[in-house]
Amino acid sequence: MDEKSLYKPNVDFNKQQLQRLQDIMCLALGVAAGALGLESLAGVALYLVGMTVSNLSFYVLCCEGKPELFFAAPLREIFVDQVPSGVAGYVMMWCLTYALVK
Repeated sequence: MDEKSLYKPNVDFNKQQLQRLQDIMCLALGVAAGALGLESLAGVALYLVGMTVSNLSFYVLCCEGKPELFFAAPLREIFVDQVPSGVAGYVMMWCLTYALVK
């Protein structure tokens, strides 16, 4: 769909809701990784798998398989844009929980 045909305030709201979900998932996955005592690549794998499952769930359940109706660049916005901001929260909670458990 053409970006001009989307109402910008709605697209911004959709991005905000997606970002909120991704932030919560990053923190929850960080707690899970720390509580499980994961280290190194196992923790990274948990993050990648967890975020992929979360984003796919959002794609299917919230967007009903038609994200182009809700986002200007759906695949990038749903699957790629959270990586830089999400990693920081994930690592923070992973380290904190790991330190508390060990």
